[in-house]
Amino acid sequence: MANKKTIAMTLILGLVALATGCSDTTTAPVTTPDTAPPTPAGNVSVEFVNGVAQLTWDIEAVDADLAGFVVTREHDGAVVVLVDAPTLVTAIEDDSPLLGSSTYNVYAVDTSGNESAPATTYLQVNGNHIDDNFAD
Repeated sequence: MANKKTIAMTLILGLVALATGCSDTTTAPVTTPDTAPPTPAGNVSVEFVNGVAQLTWDIEAVDADLAGFVVTREHDGAVVVLVDAPTLVTAIEDDSPLLGSSTYNVYAVDTSGNESAPATTYLQVNGNHIDDNFAD
């Protein structure tokens, strides 16, 4: 049977361990969630060739967690998603561009779902006259 001194010392050490946060169990390190968006695409441009809008862009920075790009077209207030899942490509074709002004937005998306600001280019199709990359 343990003596009173050993029991008291065990209780004191247990209280000290409890007070200082020391324990025999290990806990996983706390990680902060990734909320930083990736770098936007660069040099976004569009060309109208044989009735097809050909969009291209550059990857501006190598973000280790870059999942890919999402692309939309806005025309008269209606947004159409051309690439809906982040895809690691730097060019797409819109084979049904519309008459009038269209805004194309390219969003970089990381593996945490963070989305960059849009990289934007414009296409103006007026009858037989085509202006690509026009400014507002």
